[in-house]
Amino acid sequence: MSPIQLSNTSTGTAMNDIHKICDAHIHIFPDRLMEAILHWFVKQGWTMPYRQPLEELLKYLENIGVTSAFVLGYVHKRDMAVGINLWLKDLCTQYSWLHPFAALHQEDQDMESILGQALDEWNFPGVKIHTFVQKVAVNDERLWPMYRMLCARRKGLILHASGMPIESPYTRVENLREVLRSFPNLKVTIAHMGLPNDFSLAVKLAASYPNVYLDTAFIFGNPRFHVQEEWLKAIEAYPTKFIFGSDFPVMDYSPFKAIQALKELPLTDDVKTLLLWDNAMRFLDTEIS
Repeated sequence: MSPIQLSNTSTGTAMNDIHKICDAHIHIFPDRLMEAILHWFVKQGWTMPYRQPLEELLKYLENIGVTSAFVLGYVHKRDMAVGINLWLKDLCTQYSWLHPFAALHQEDQDMESILGQALDEWNFPGVKIHTFVQKVAVNDERLWPMYRMLCARRKGLILHASGMPIESPYTRVENLREVLRSFPNLKVTIAHMGLPNDFSLAVKLAASYPNVYLDTAFIFGNPRFHVQEEWLKAIEAYPTKFIFGSDFPVMDYSPFKAIQALKELPLTDDVKTLLLWDNAMRFLDTEIS
């Protein structure tokens, strides 16, 4: 399937809406790596229509009302993280509305030095760990130095703990329990709401620990997923624990539809504001433990 045109039409509703929008789950990589990632999904039978140049992708997000975004780096093997993090630093210096989350691999030599550079020298707000791609469980002891550093700095972890796109023993939310017992103040977002199998446990952890969140990436507005009553009940019960994300451009439906679907949920305006902006800003705030 050829890339779709990133039209600016039909976006007035999003742009003029009272809600500020932070997309807390996007992926932007250097061109060759970005193409390799999208090609992997195509080989799995997905359509990956968002394959435009970086500048066009970012302009599209701005045109649909996104004014802040978390750019999540990750790597599939050791010795790649420093290069990806440097690229992210330069990207987010150029586009100040982007917030870079560092890549880190469990087999990296001198992990603390790599992470210290990103968190301290470059002031990244946190780290992304993609358990499926990295083939690592979140309770792997090699990640313990990372947790200590994040907690000491009150910075965050975006964690792929979801059976999407493929279920794996590495991706189970259950693996996070042990980490939170040792680091109860760890700031962590469970990506994709822990779906398809671990939503209930993800909500339970968010209810039990002060800094655990769930993001909505690849869920709302996606024709594969019909809104479930349990999702709405959980959001209403814990409105400060859910954060909007799209997964753009690693998606095959419109991020504009994701935003509109969230806005059309039977929730109060105050709750929608929390999901679209306030909770993401709280996650970035290093003054909140």
